[in-house]
Amino acid sequence: MKSIQLHTDMPRNITMIPNEFLDHYMSGANGEFLKIYLYLLRWAGFPEAEITTSSIADFFNMTENDVKRALRFWEQERLLRIAWDPTGNITDICLRPVTAPYAGEPAPIQGPKISPAPEENVHMAPEKGAYEVPSYSVNDLQSFMENESGDQLFFIIQQYTGKPLNQKDMNTILFFYNELGMSQDLIEYLFEYCISNGHRRMNYIQAVAIGWSEAGIKTVENAKSYCASFNQLNASVMNAFGIKGRYLTEDELCFIRRWNQEYHFSQELITEACKRTILTAHTASFQYSEKILRGWRDNQVKTLDDVHRLDDAFDKAKAAKQRQSQENPTVKTPAGKKPASRFHNFNQRTYDYSDMEVEFVHKLYSGNTQ
Repeated sequence: MKSIQLHTDMPRNITMIPNEFLDHYMSGANGEFLKIYLYLLRWAGFPEAEITTSSIADFFNMTENDVKRALRFWEQERLLRIAWDPTGNITDICLRPVTAPYAGEPAPIQGPKISPAPEENVHMAPEKGAYEVPSYSVNDLQSFMENESGDQLFFIIQQYTGKPLNQKDMNTILFFYNELGMSQDLIEYLFEYCISNGHRRMNYIQAVAIGWSEAGIKTVENAKSYCASFNQLNASVMNAFGIKGRYLTEDELCFIRRWNQEYHFSQELITEACKRTILTAHTASFQYSEKILRGWRDNQVKTLDDVHRLDDAFDKAKAAKQRQSQENPTVKTPAGKKPASRFHNFNQRTYDYSDMEVEFVHKLYSGNTQ
């Protein structure tokens, strides 16, 4: 694997951690991400160092995907610029100057041409709604803080997040208040709920806020009732899939939210689909459960009895096809051709769509899609 060319726009020959990083970025990153960033700082002044994602992974006893995930996190925080080659390998990493997030973007910095990261071969659940956070002016924010007691709300949220809010964060909170019509009490509970469940990223909190808005949630009481139901649904899915010792990811939560809110399936039906996924695919595949539930939706399934009726209809159709095949076992051979040997005289197996999906899922999780 080709070594990564590591660059920096900061002073070299010292490992310097800017105060802005400690004040505004450190609290929002997990320990693994911090290790990767500090490692890059350590070696940024040594261009002769041979660094690869594999060597970093070995040093920290991680996987290469863990390393790339950390690098993308810091790229999203605008502390790194990353260049990729056409095969998906990282060729250059440039550490950008660290400034307070609300201080605005620094002037463009000359360096290696940075190409966008290649798309990963993963199924990403679509984001909820086509909402865009407005760019509120300083006067808008100031008016909210003075006239609507928004400064108290900002202070409370800072206590939850454990870091100062930047202008983008405050814009998003004002978006919740102005555009989604959420009360300050409801916004406060929103942050309390998300952070207590291990989700601190503003993008995730925004997605939850939009989901609440589209579900018609207007009060804290509504939100608590809704969250209790959704948490129970999450727990049932995790139990059905045998997921333990971790939180559900944002993509997994998007799947569950879609099954419940868009497809309007009950907890009983969603859990049944997850159980069937484990029995058939032998892995906790949200994509496979999505196919099952989408098929049930298309067939107007509303209850577990409807599922059983579909199963019975499928079994009867399959049995009828087998009987028909057994009643007509011989096939006339055209004149001049030899009859089929006993190796060719067999009933063709009838595949249904789930057989092919199971084979695909097995290949997908074994890393072989050929």
